[in-house]
Amino acid sequence: MYISETILEVRYYETDLMGIVHHSNYVRYFECGRSKALKDLGLPIEKIEEEGIMMPVTHVECDYKLPVKMGEIIRIVSTIKDCPRARIIIDTVIYNQKNEVVCSGSVTLGFINSLSRKPTRAPESVVKVFSPYFM
Repeated sequence: MYISETILEVRYYETDLMGIVHHSNYVRYFECGRSKALKDLGLPIEKIEEEGIMMPVTHVECDYKLPVKMGEIIRIVSTIKDCPRARIIIDTVIYNQKNEVVCSGSVTLGFINSLSRKPTRAPESVVKVFSPYFM
């Protein structure tokens, strides 16, 4: 299993007229956590794309628990429980400053060839980086 944490401050433009984070931004927070997790592993998205692989989102689940307001600090915990092969699933839990769960969910990404746009397996370079976490 691989776990990564990201800390963000909620910005004004992420809120709605009620002064709370708009529901659509949680999927963006999932992406912030996912991007940092991959970057921390030495696999930024750009590096994967340089290998001719793209990672489209194929499924998203998001369960809202508590509101978050502008200026609050959130902690995004991204967990990868299985070594990527044909897809990668990243579970995410977002906590507020009181360590309460405000949102949880998961994102599934596939792997496609950049030129053909056809599904492919995870590149060996990706599998190699993740392998030590799943032995």
